[in-house]
Parts: sequence; structure tokens; C-alpha cells
Amino acid sequence: MRIEFKSDNTVSKKGFKAQFFSDKDECSKENGGCQHECVNTFGSYSCQCRSGFVLHENRHDCKEAGCDHIVNSVTGTITSPNWPDKYPSKKACSWALSTTPGHRIKLDFNEMDMEAHLECAYDHVEIYDGRDGKAPSLGRFCGTKKPQPVISSCNKMFLRFFSDNSVQKKGFEASHTAECGGRLKAEVKTKDLYSHAQFGDNNYPGASDCQWMISAEKGYGVELIFQTFEIEEEADCGYDYMELFDGADNKSPRLGRYCGSGPPEEIYSAGDSIVIKFRSDDTINKKGFHVRYTSTKFQDTLHSRK
Repeated sequence: MRIEFKSDNTVSKKGFKAQFFSDKDECSKENGGCQHECVNTFGSYSCQCRSGFVLHENRHDCKEAGCDHIVNSVTGTITSPNWPDKYPSKKACSWALSTTPGHRIKLDFNEMDMEAHLECAYDHVEIYDGRDGKAPSLGRFCGTKKPQPVISSCNKMFLRFFSDNSVQKKGFEASHTAECGGRLKAEVKTKDLYSHAQFGDNNYPGASDCQWMISAEKGYGVELIFQTFEIEEEADCGYDYMELFDGADNKSPRLGRYCGSGPPEEIYSAGDSIVIKFRSDDTINKKGFHVRYTSTKFQDTLHSRK
């Protein structure tokens, strides 16, 4: 580093005072003694371990970690054990993913390199549409071809990774995000639905285009009770809005289009289903909405209107 000071022949001031010191890069020599990764910090350094391992008590070595993971974040990345190096043999790992109620989980594979087999009978990763391995399978994958994005039907997804005792490869890296919309089941027990996955922490994002279809069992209707409602206000609700339809799709009779502040009155479907459509443009973003839904016996007053 070179510092130059220059003054002209007019005004003179007090000047400056600075302290300087050098910082040693401990990671440059023998990886700082770290078994996996060395991270240089200001005045020191730290060791980190790859996926599937945790730092040993000596703060330098790595030891194998438990392989069953619970993931509650809205977005993130999951990887096979020891990524990006080869995964170990005879390994069985799982990831239980969950996101905001009323939203689905989308999984995008960034890289895929596993032992190939026509039926993925050896090393593989399998995805389930629910909270555990008893849920319906969304696919079993192996080889080097990246799968198409996988989307759950609810706010839970379960992954299971398996390796046998023969060939080891690099494994996989996948990103998970929340996806709005989908089909929801109304029951006697009250459930929650939020306009966006980060409700409460952030305003809803721009360019949202979401649609939920909520259905109840035969002989029951759907009741909506809004807890919070704050959407960009405009006289005709032409910018950001929430729209309700009395049926199974957006071609059903419209119950109303809503925007602004203050929750709508309780809503009752005339049949066994109701559609909620939420749209936002790319300008003003607000808090969004939180609605609770439940199934209810058909009533004389079928629904309220705006």
C-alpha cells in the first residue's frame, strides 16, 4: 500500500492521523491446519467443514455429522454429504423441508453427478410430496442429467439420499424456494394462508401472480376469515388486488375484487370450493394478507359481497 499526502500553498489545516498494521493470512500455509476449509478473518482465521460434517472439538478437524436434517427456511441450498467432493459409501440421509402455510416448495437441481442406473436402484435421491417417506413419490433420480424442477403440492417436501458400497460420485446440489398457489383442503380444523412466503418479515414481492383453490368435502362449504389485509389501494383495484371466485376456478362467479386496508367481511362459498387470486404489479408493495379458512355446513347466508 502506498499513501501520498499533498498540500498546496494556500489554506493549511490540522491534517490527519491514521493507524496501520498488517494482517497475516493464516490460511496460506498448510490450509491453516484445517482438515477441510480455512477461512481467513480479520486478525485470525477459522476452520469450516463440508456438508455432512461438523467441526471437531479441536476446531481444526472435521467429523461426520448426523444425516437427518430439518429445514424450515423459505429459501436455501441442500447438498449431498461431503459436497463438492465424492459422497461416502453406505450413506442414508434425509431432509424434511417445510415452508409458509399455503405455499408449496420448489426444488431446482443445480448439479447432479451420481452412479447411473436405469431404475436408480443403487445410489439415488428420492423426493416425496409430504412430511416423510410415506408420502407419494415425486421421483427418484440418479446419473448426471439434471432433473426438471420438482414442486410439492403442499408446504412440505421430504428428500432421501442413499449410496451403496460401490461407486462414489460428486453427488448433487439443489436450491429450494417457496412457490405460491396450489390446491388446499378445508377441514373443520382452522388453517392459515398467507399472501407470500415471507409474510411478516417483508412486504409482498412485485409481479406476484398466485391462485389458490380451496375445497371442502361434499356437503360442506368454505369459510374465509381475514386476519390481516393490506394491499396497494386504487379506486378500481387495478394494480395490486385479491380476487375471490365462488367455485373451483377463476371462471366461476366472482365474489369481489379487494385492495386497500382493512380485512373483508367473512366469506362463505355457495358450493364446496372457492378460489383466491392474488396479483401485484412491480411498483408499490404492502404487507399483504393473512386469511384463515375452514370447512362449514352450508348456511342460509351463502356469502358476503364487497
